[in-house]
Amino acid sequence: MYEEEVSLSDIDLYSQAIHMYQQMDPEQQRLMMHIVEVVMVDTVSHVFGVIDGSSPLNDSDIEAKLLLDDIDTEGYLQDLFIGYLQEEDLYP
Repeated sequence: MYEEEVSLSDIDLYSQAIHMYQQMDPEQQRLMMHIVEVVMVDTVSHVFGVIDGSSPLNDSDIEAKLLLDDIDTEGYLQDLFIGYLQEEDLYP
């Protein structure tokens, strides 16, 4: 989708980001996509950590706990996700 032509808008940040990407040389584009991949992996990992209780929510009295068949999953989802990425050589 970053290769498709978009009209540049002063208001739409999405079109501005695509335009910026299209103005980069291939090495800069590769680096930008790598940064996006790292942010996605870190975000999913953190969400799994919050869900399984291994990553606390900042400034919150609420603590999440996920039970699967009455078994606490503390740390399991986040570890499984990172382990899968490493095993499949997908970790950015």
